[in-house]
Amino acid sequence: MAKTYHAGIDLGTSRSTITTSTGKRLTTLTCVGYCKDLIARKRFGKNYLLGEEVLKHRLALDVVWPLADGVICEDEKSLEATRLILQQLINATLPEKRDEDRLFAAIGVPTQANLNSKKAILEATGPLVNKLLIVSEAFAVAYALDRFDECLIVDIGAGTTDLCRMHGSFAEAEDQITLNEAGNYLEAVLTKAILEKYPEVQLTPQIIKHIKEKYGYVYDVSEPVIVTLTRQGILDKYDLTQILHTACSKLIPPISKAIQELVGSFDPEFQERLRNNIILAGGGSRLKGIDRAIEKNLEPYGGGRAICVTDAEFCGSIGTLKMCEDMPEEYWEQL
Repeated sequence: MAKTYHAGIDLGTSRSTITTSTGKRLTTLTCVGYCKDLIARKRFGKNYLLGEEVLKHRLALDVVWPLADGVICEDEKSLEATRLILQQLINATLPEKRDEDRLFAAIGVPTQANLNSKKAILEATGPLVNKLLIVSEAFAVAYALDRFDECLIVDIGAGTTDLCRMHGSFAEAEDQITLNEAGNYLEAVLTKAILEKYPEVQLTPQIIKHIKEKYGYVYDVSEPVIVTLTRQGILDKYDLTQILHTACSKLIPPISKAIQELVGSFDPEFQERLRNNIILAGGGSRLKGIDRAIEKNLEPYGGGRAICVTDAEFCGSIGTLKMCEDMPEEYWEQL
């Protein structure tokens, strides 16, 4: 008997996650590493590596991050890499499909992803799924939390920060804002700040990402952040406490301004309810104290209340899966 499977996918710039109707879920780095030469292919026994393996062996690989700017790059290699990443997620979490089986999937993308980006996703997923729904990542978070009342979702990813204003029905274009100030922006700011103070240290994108994810904070108080780095191969300890605070705090003003823009253009009778129901999601919501920092930054506008989701890793894919499973069969046929 033919089976219909459902999958919710959060296709992120840095990490992608899947949650399926079989109860399985998985997260992986959104990158593919192609072997540089014959020696690399002989070493690995294949032409490319995926996910965490890419970073472990990156010196022997040409690494492709197909969603480097928050949306799929439109070159052929990025399309192929996206397809390989999606195939890895699907194969690892769903039984092998027979010809008569069907897979319905929903994929979360940045709020204002353009038409070309959505076409690229359709092209990348074409051989893998029978029906596809493309939704805003921020709206997927709202769906995961069953928050369809007046609230404001702020999804802080690697490539973009997506804001979505909920009001009991599908969000319209005027309910959504996308910012470029997100995780990658923060890492660039942090790299520049560290090198300005300690120009001799040796840094890589992965070292910076580790520092941000382990120590990043945006409120006023933190324990001293002392990190071991190398200088021409010599280990030494460096105090990054103030550098981290200053760099991470640069995320707060643009996010607070966008929140106020969505609040200020909302029905005035519901503005207070919206202002006091701000939900922070995505990897950036893990920055220590970001909820309090945003609340403090909103005080000149009249205040606000922000909370962070408890499952920042899988919240988006949980929401897209729920959307899949709630979608009536006739609506899939229309799609």
